[in-house]
Amino acid sequence: MLLAQHKQLRESIVEVGEAAANVLACSDGELFTHHPELIRVVDAFTDELRVHLAAEEELLAPVLERIDAWGPLRLDLLRSEHSHQRAVLHALHTDRRLGPREMARRARSLVADVLLDMDAEERDLLSERLLRDDPIVLDASDC
Repeated sequence: MLLAQHKQLRESIVEVGEAAANVLACSDGELFTHHPELIRVVDAFTDELRVHLAAEEELLAPVLERIDAWGPLRLDLLRSEHSHQRAVLHALHTDRRLGPREMARRARSLVADVLLDMDAEERDLLSERLLRDDPIVLDASDC
């Protein structure tokens, strides 16, 4: 489920990136033609990401707490990253006083951070090497 959400979020990230690029590339006279689309995709992304963050915490917290000695640290890092992302989402979503170009820059920065975070989660938290049933590593040659 989480990987399916990551896939959907990646598609939304493309939409946010394209809308932000349109705002940043347009002339001053075209700003208010492209700005509503940016607001629409940012709002949709905000909703999607909030749902995803809650799902990750609900599904991963019980597993990470007990998976190994590093589990509690992994969970703390996950919660910290999510807290930061929620704060940025809130600011981006609620501060409509931002000019269109500043909103576009912040949106691009946020989606770039989320993309990096998802890549790290897939590698470090959602990998088969970590989330396996067998507590014994059979092939440790790549360790």
